[in-house]
Amino acid sequence: MDKETLIRLATPASITLLALSIFSIPFMGKADVTSANIGESFFYPLYVKLVD
Repeated sequence: MDKETLIRLATPASITLLALSIFSIPFMGKADVTSANIGESFFYPLYVKLVD
């Protein structure tokens, strides 16, 4: 394959991957990254007490 054919094939693939990454950003924003009973959760917040 020559260079022009490779560019012609790679362009639609790169546009598709760019579109998938743009549409996946809202789903990543809503993802729950905390594990069960580790860190803070909605029902049991983590309180920090500062002592001098």
